[in-house]
Formats: sequence, structure tokens, C-alpha cells
Amino acid sequence: MRRRLKEESGIALVSALVLMGAMLGLGLATLSTVDVQSKESGASRVRETAFNLAEAAMNAQIFQMSRDWPGQGSAMAPYPMCTQNTTHPRCPASDELTSMFSGADVDPSTTAWTTGVHDNASGEHFSDAATGSAPGYDANDDGRVWIRSQATAKGRTRTIIALVRAQEVPEDLPRGALITGRLDISNSGHKAIIDAQGGSAQSGVVAVRCTPQTGELTPCLGHPLSGGLIGGLLSNLLNLLNFQISPNVAQTGYGDEPAMTAEARGRLKTTAIANGTYYASGCPTASGLSGQIVYIENADCFYTSNTQFNSPEEPGMVLVARGSLYIGGTANFHGIIYHSNEGASTADAVQIQGNATIHGGVLVDGQATTIAGSSKLNIRLDPNAFNRVRSYGSVGVVQNTWREIRPGN
Repeated sequence: MRRRLKEESGIALVSALVLMGAMLGLGLATLSTVDVQSKESGASRVRETAFNLAEAAMNAQIFQMSRDWPGQGSAMAPYPMCTQNTTHPRCPASDELTSMFSGADVDPSTTAWTTGVHDNASGEHFSDAATGSAPGYDANDDGRVWIRSQATAKGRTRTIIALVRAQEVPEDLPRGALITGRLDISNSGHKAIIDAQGGSAQSGVVAVRCTPQTGELTPCLGHPLSGGLIGGLLSNLLNLLNFQISPNVAQTGYGDEPAMTAEARGRLKTTAIANGTYYASGCPTASGLSGQIVYIENADCFYTSNTQFNSPEEPGMVLVARGSLYIGGTANFHGIIYHSNEGASTADAVQIQGNATIHGGVLVDGQATTIAGSSKLNIRLDPNAFNRVRSYGSVGVVQNTWREIRPGN
């Protein structure tokens, strides 16, 4: 018995069992840690996917707004709340958006996104309670709106917001007090009808595309030149321009190029639509002729009053595609009158009569006629009016406004 008690056979088995038990415990602990870390990694990946999807939806919404800014013209049709099931032309295209992501985290059955446009009535502070119910367009007309974008992937939701603004692009125009096909001055008095300098250091262009011909009864530059006139009246009419155009920098035979390209006119048209100052048919009211860009497709518009259109500090622009525009009375228009003459008319396109004055410039494309001068100064160059012709370009995020929020905050 004592020999058996002293024997050490089997001691290795006990040691092996103890060691295996310790290793098994360590292995199970390691597996548990790896499992937890794997789940955390998966959850982090899902949260990242939701965040990336929300950001992509916001960028897609900003791209849409670059082509269709939600200005005052959107009052009757504001931007809708967009989802992955919305097919509205102002919303991001869901197929294009989700095609940028792959994997189980963007399974259509567990993935959702929304974007919303809201006026910044609350300024640069966003809250779901206040801003979230604001109109879906630039109601306060400051060129800024909030975008709220939210995405959910496998139950993980991320929400980001940003204040965005429309970037204005300067449009190039020839700096002319008057550029037209023909000019008919309906006055033979020694008075200034066109002020080509307007107090600036340099005179603007005064030009017609026609070339005066002796014997022509239709005015080309100011007055008809009839070869049957006697007593030097022909030369007197030409000398009269030295009084009526001050200084007389008038040119004839001006080039046929339009004042603006079709692309530039298209940008101005889009801007007018966004601002609610686009008229596909009919004419705006007298007060409606004021604005950054007023675009009239078919004019035949007549205004005679003492209305003050725009201001020296904030001049505007009226762009007429077809028809005619008459401004008379004692009106003062601060800005540019531009007739693109898309119908290639040779008739009277723009008339500035009475005591009305255009403080800016008048531009008429093609061979159409401008009539001025029935009473007093009708056109006065203002270089600032040309500097203020701008259209909406891209949309950018206002610095330090892009951030993530918790839904409901």
C-alpha cells in the first residue's frame, strides 16, 4: 500500500487536464472577446454606412438644387420631402444613389433615406421642431435654405443637416447705353436724349447695326436721311445728334452678335423662374417689372406711370424674348432693358417715351428698332447696372453649418 501511495504514474495526465482546462478557459474568453469586437465592428460599419448614405443623399439634393433653386417662384410648388420611393424631378434619383453602395448593409428591405428642404426662418440654428416645419423653399428670399438628410441601415439611423446658399454668377454684357438694330429719335430739339457717359469716367457704347443711307426714309441712326431735303437740312439732322447723344459716340454698322449667348439667356431664364419673375405669357403688372431678373417670353407690354422700378443701389434687368416693350410717363427704371429678339423682328422692339428714363442701358438684338426722345432724356448709362446682372449658379454649403444631429433635436 505504501508503495502504491509513493508511485507517481498518472501525474502527467492530471497536469495535462489542468493545463487543458486553463487553455480552454482562455480560448473561450478570447472567442467571447473576438465575438464582441466583431459585433461592435459590424455595428460600427452599419452606422458608417447609414452616415455615408445620408451624406450621399444630401449631396444629390444639393446637385438638384443647383439646377433648380427653390426661390420665390417655388411658393406654389415647394420642394417635397424626398424618400427612396419618391420619383419627383426635384428629388435625388434613388437608383443612382443606392448604386454607389453595395453589400448586406444596404439591403432595400432594411435601408431607407429621406431629404427635406426648409427655409432658414430660424437663421443659422436648426431644430426639427422649428425649422422642420418651415416652407420647402426660400420663403424669406435671402438665398439660403436648410437641407436635412437622414438614412437608416439595419436599424441604425444617422441625420445630418447643412445650410446651403445659391452662388450667383456674374453675366457678361457689352457696356452700352444703347445697342440696337435701328434708333428712331422722335424729337428734333437740341436736348440730350441719350446720356452715354452717365457721370462715369468712360463713355459707354451707342451703336446701331444699320448704316444710314441718303434717301432712306426709315430712321437708321436717329432720323431719316432724305436726299430731297433742302437748305442743308440733311447735315442739320446729322449735327443734331451731337446734342441728342451726349457725348456723341454713336457707331453705325455694329456687329450682328447678340448681347448674350443662348446659354447665358438660359441661366437668366432659370433664375427668373426660381425667383417667380418669369412670364411665359402676358405681361407683369407695373410693380412686377421690378426685380433681379424679369423674363418675358412674349411681351407687347405697355407701361406709362410715375413708377420707380428698382433702385440705384439694387438695379435689375428685364429680358424680353419677343414682342415689344413700351415705357413712358415719368417712370424711372434702374437696370438693363434687354430684348433678345428671338423672333428676328425688324419692327419696333423697345420704346422709351415721355419723361421716362432708363438708368442703365438698352440692348436690342438683331435689326429691330428702338424709339426714344419724345420729350427729354430717356436713356442714361449706369455701369453699376451691368455689374449687377447675375444668375444662379452652383449651390454651396455655408461654412460651419454642416453637422450631425439626433433626430428630434
